[in-house]
This record gives sequence, C-alpha cells and structure tokens, in this order.
Amino acid sequence: MLDLKLIAESGQLFDHHYKLIRPLSTDGGTADVWLALDMNTVKDPSTVGDLTKLYDDEVEALGLIVAIKIYRPQNALDIEGEQRFREEYMIVYNCHHTNLIHPTNFSIYQETPYLVLPYCKLGSSDLLIGNMPNAEVMWKFIGDVSSGLAYLHALNPPIIHQDIKPGNVLIDDNLNYAITDFGISAKDCGGSNTDEEAEERSGTMAYMSPERFNEGAEPNQASDIWALGATLCELVTGELPFGEEGGWAQVQQQMPMPDLPNMPSDIKRLIHACMDIDPEKRPTADYISKAAAAHQFPLKKKKTGLIIGIIALCALLIGIGVTYLLKDSEVQIVTEESTPPEVVYEKAIGLLNSTIPDSVKVGAEMMDSLSGIKYPPAIYEMAFTYGWFSDSVSVARKKMLGIDIFESGDSKYLPTSDRWSNKAVALFTTMLELKDSTYAAKNAEAAYRLACYYEVPNAIFQRNLEKSKKFLLVAKDWAQLSGNNALLERVNNGLERIGAK
Repeated sequence: MLDLKLIAESGQLFDHHYKLIRPLSTDGGTADVWLALDMNTVKDPSTVGDLTKLYDDEVEALGLIVAIKIYRPQNALDIEGEQRFREEYMIVYNCHHTNLIHPTNFSIYQETPYLVLPYCKLGSSDLLIGNMPNAEVMWKFIGDVSSGLAYLHALNPPIIHQDIKPGNVLIDDNLNYAITDFGISAKDCGGSNTDEEAEERSGTMAYMSPERFNEGAEPNQASDIWALGATLCELVTGELPFGEEGGWAQVQQQMPMPDLPNMPSDIKRLIHACMDIDPEKRPTADYISKAAAAHQFPLKKKKTGLIIGIIALCALLIGIGVTYLLKDSEVQIVTEESTPPEVVYEKAIGLLNSTIPDSVKVGAEMMDSLSGIKYPPAIYEMAFTYGWFSDSVSVARKKMLGIDIFESGDSKYLPTSDRWSNKAVALFTTMLELKDSTYAAKNAEAAYRLACYYEVPNAIFQRNLEKSKKFLLVAKDWAQLSGNNALLERVNNGLERIGAK
C-alpha cells in the first residue's frame, strides 16, 4: 500500500521521477491530488533539496510543477480494470478545449493508477463561493463552464461529468474557468468496491439532481446542468441551494428556488431554469453558452442590429440583403436572417480590410456574428484579426479596432492585453474542435498558430513545448490533408526546432 506522506517526507520519488511537495486536495472520494516537481525537467537533480519551504515560483525555476491525481488503494486495478482505465484515458486525452483541464500523462504505479495534470496555481472556484464580485464575472464563469460542458456533451458517446461543483472548476493561468475531473473520474476503475465508494464516484450529493436519486437512474446531460445551477447558486449566495441533500431535498421537502440577491434577472432565470425539477425543461449546455455570450436568458430572437457613424458605408453594403433604417444621421444595418453566410462573409471581409475605423468595427461585428454560428472561415478570420500575426493586414485591423500590440522584443505584434490573445486562442481551438475537412488548410494554420503561442517566449503565455508539439502534430496532419506543402514545411521546421521531428 502506497504511503504518499511517507514518500514525500523521505524525499523518495513517486514512480521514479515525481518529487511530491504537498497535498493539494485530500477531500475526494477516490483520489488524492498532490503538487509535484517533474524531475525529468530538472537540469541538475542533485541541486534539488527540501521543496516544502519554497514558494511555487521558486520551485518553477527548477523545473515543471504538476498536479498528480493518485487514486486511493481501494481503487487498485485488476487486469480488466487496468485495460478499462487505459481506454478511458485515451478518450479523455483526446478532449481538447479551452475550458477543460487536459491530463498530460497517466500511469499505474504499484497497482495504483494516477493522472498527471497541469497545475493551476490560482486554485479552484471554491475561492469564489459567496465572493462573486459582479455580474460580468458571473457571466464569464457561466460561459466558460457551459462551453466546456457543451463540448463534453457533444462527444460521441457523450461524456457526462457527474460531479460539477466549484472545487472541480479551476482557474487557469489565463484566467479562464476550466473543468477538471471529467471522464475517468466518473467511471468505475475496476476491482471490488463498496456501495459507498461507488456512490462517491458518481458525484457529490449536494450537487446531484432530483432524478439521480431514482432507483436505477443513469446520469445524463441534464443532470450535469442541474449541478451547474447548484454551483452557480452557491457562488452567488455562499450556500448550497438545497443543503447537503441536493435534489432529493428539493423534491421531498418541496423546497422553493433560492433567492439570488444582487444578480441581474437574466442570471436568476438561467440558474432557476438549470435547477428545474423536470430534466426536459433544463437548457442545454450549448444554449447556456450562447446565453452567456449574449448576457441574456432566455435568448430573444432578433435580427442583428449594427450602428455605424457614417452614411457613406451604405454604398458598401448594397447587394448583401440588408435593410437600411435612417435616423439622426446614423445608419442601422439589419441583416436578413435568410442572407447566406458566404455573402455576409465576403462583405464583412471588405469592411474588415477598410481604412475607415468605423467600417472595420462593423466588419468585425458581422464576422463575429458568423463565428457565433460556427461558420469556420469567419472563426478563422476573427482569430487572424485578434491573433499573433506579423501580417500587415492583421496589424492594420488591430490598429483600427484600437487593440494595442507589442512593438518590439519577443512579443512583437502580440496584443498587449491578454483579453485578445485569449480570444484568438479560443477561436483557433474552436476551429480544431469542428474538424471540418473542407477547411483543412485553415485548420492546419490554426493548429500551427496555437503551437507558436507555446513555443515562442512571450509576455502572455507560459512556454510549454509539450503543448507546442501536440499542436504541431495536429497541424501536420491537416497540412498533409490540404496538400499545402509550404505550410507543411513550416510545421516540420517547427517540430525540428523543438527537437520533435
């Protein structure tokens, strides 16, 4: 039986190359999470002494620090369980999304499975319980978590998290909210287990929806949505909506929906809808994500209104199926819902490349609307607009949109605000998630750009050659599919630079 505390205190290496520093979490039902230094990344291991007295940034100066989720002894694997764990890890490993904490490795040490995850030094959303600063932060949290859930729920077969709660939503280095403990954590690891242990694996009772308490009930997407609602309520009020008994108390004690002070009515409606007793009436994660982007629940059907300051733009917009409403020398452009996206895209490109700031802003709004309906060329074009490009067109657009960029050094041409870089990374990631082979060349370019963010030292993103390699390999596959030899050569040069070719 592994004694993690003894391993840490004695200075032994866990599985021969992880030096355990301190426990990050011991509250989980199935596993403990430890902070550790990956000794494979340390230049001179002989210089590493007692790490418990060092600050995290001092440890980071020595090598890569990671979080290791080590499953408890009762979860030791039999042969069948080990194979299932490997298969489930492969499913989780292939889940790539900005709002998911992606495991980087797994292994089995002395019959004990463990996962290696990025260390989020900003901690979990437990810190926000009862301390939600304002509605803007709340919308950000709702948007990030629902986006991650929507990705998991859209997989075939879908991944049901089963344990959404503040402690399982971490804050990454880019200030995004990211879901952890999905996939493997929600599945049976094999071996002989008690009913109590099985219940612990299936979720935390306070965040379990009413239907989960029915005999033989299987968790589904709607049960994750209820847990999200309970999580949001706890962040706002500081208290669980229905106490420790969750959805059971909601039904059996006929408890009313909790009051949510100091929150806009749209957020209140969204949270109450998430915790509806009837699973069929709860919104989907994808719908919630769209509502968060619009700061509106429920979403109202409306035509897209865009206001610009000069009437001269009317001439540019003739022929794309729009209606003009003139008032007080302003032009309101109402895009017809029937207008094909290809037509709007072409007009938006013309506006984006204009030398008139107001025109560029209109083009960005039009293109952003198209990216919102997952039109790949528009998604890429917005990433190109906000992203790290030395291309004169991208630089000119940033200038017109008032986006400041670094003028010199390693970060030259990178936006100085992480807001825009995070937007670009999210858009590039969305491109790859769609996996639309019609746009193979753009997918390759998106993956290549993501690799650059993590390869080239810069002021926004921490260098991570493993991530860079991962994206370069994805870029290589798409470049080969597209037949773009010039891009393929750039990708191969990138792999050679990081020693991965």
